Amino acid sequence: MKIEGQDWFYSGKVKEHFMKPKNFLKSEKEIKNYNGHGKTGNIKCGDLMEMWISVEKEKIKKCKWKTFGSLHPEEKVIMQDYTYKKVEDVLPGERILDGDGKPNLVETIITKKYTGQLLTFSLSTSNFYTFTVTPNHPIQAIKRNTISLVNRVSGTHWSEVSSQKASQAKSQIYSASELNESDFLLFHIPRYEKDNPKITEDICTLLGYYVSDGSLPSKNRVIFYFGLNETEYVEEIFSICKKNNWKTVKYKRNTENVLCIQINEPEVVSLLRNHGGQPSEKRFSQTILELPPKKQMKIIDSYINGDGWIVHQKETWEPQYFISTSSEVLANQLQLMLARNKIFSPQHYREPRSFISRGKKYKNKGEINLIFRKKTTYSRIKYNKKENAFLIPIQKIIQSEYNGKIIDLSLFEYPNTYRVKGISIHNCASAIASTSMLSVMITEKGGMKIEDALKLTGKDIMDRLGGLPAIKIHCSVLGDEALREAIKDYEKNNKATE
Repeated sequence: MKIEGQDWFYSGKVKEHFMKPKNFLKSEKEIKNYNGHGKTGNIKCGDLMEMWISVEKEKIKKCKWKTFGSLHPEEKVIMQDYTYKKVEDVLPGERILDGDGKPNLVETIITKKYTGQLLTFSLSTSNFYTFTVTPNHPIQAIKRNTISLVNRVSGTHWSEVSSQKASQAKSQIYSASELNESDFLLFHIPRYEKDNPKITEDICTLLGYYVSDGSLPSKNRVIFYFGLNETEYVEEIFSICKKNNWKTVKYKRNTENVLCIQINEPEVVSLLRNHGGQPSEKRFSQTILELPPKKQMKIIDSYINGDGWIVHQKETWEPQYFISTSSEVLANQLQLMLARNKIFSPQHYREPRSFISRGKKYKNKGEINLIFRKKTTYSRIKYNKKENAFLIPIQKIIQSEYNGKIIDLSLFEYPNTYRVKGISIHNCASAIASTSMLSVMITEKGGMKIEDALKLTGKDIMDRLGGLPAIKIHCSVLGDEALREAIKDYEKNNKATE
């Protein structure tokens, strides 16, 4: 669907100033001696701009600015601890995962009123992947017609998408209103990697078993539990212990129809506790999330053995793997570890249910399933090597009218982007780029006179940027309006001191 405007691509200069904005405020210390401050908002796209200037002898010598990206208040962002939280419940000083997959400090939160259209995107992987934005919100995406084997305007068949083109296609930043059903959004894969020699492949295997279904009755013992027909997993752990000369014992609990294997090694117990969490709140440490993908896959494989299953739909098909957990923390962490192995596993939420496991009846509070195939050639989700991201197709776009509050987040560190259910959401590219260019224009060559700065127009900024899409022209004046407010503030302060 399309609400307004034509397809467009930003110029190279706009991309340069968006990806690496000039004079962007990083710390309050940078504006300690500035003498003019302005703030303005744009209700059309839900953006807010702040600017600070330092004026000497009626010339603007320095300029700093920042802007925000808006979200519907009930949208969920991923926090530093890998839980989801509604954006309206996020507090300044908390950390959320940014577009690069690292914790980023929430510096400022602003709530403002908004009246206009909203677009709700539903992705084709599962019902979980939906999010809502304003029509002019920038989204990194790849158009279907740029990677399709069949040259036509619309289409949804997976067979029509070229894997080779999908791997090498370069994403563009689009207005949300310019995206169509079957275009592709990006799920970025964290790039960081740091090995830890203490976390061997054997420890990784034990860690997967422990987090899925193990216990730590004391600081000296760890116990793993299996069904009576799961002897191969018991033997795998026993073999690891024998190789490492770890004390171990195997036994059966007849009352529970459970096979147990216990390791009596304080050092092993300490590693499992430190990197797999307490038995009552299991989660992987940041060290584990930074391990090389090969080690992380060892964890995944043993976790599947402990709390997952494998389905062979047809003899000629690759097996389908299922991971089950009631913890959204583990679901997010396991999903990212799989992603680093170039495997996309969408999250599927199931309602609370009763079930029987190893002869005992349980009732959970709901669960999250991760479903995937290990051989990526059999996956419908395409991997883009150039972007290091998965391409997730848009299944449906729903337009609705909205009158209520929207939330702006300002992150302390670069990049000022955040993940909404795994998808990276950007600030307004045009507003950022135009304000970045404006800050250069008014401070270059020793600084611009205030009277000349007041004569600047949006067209002057656009000319320096090499143009902007028609539907984004309003964004070019956001920085200009903030500048005029900052000049007013300076003149007011200057008169007060005379």
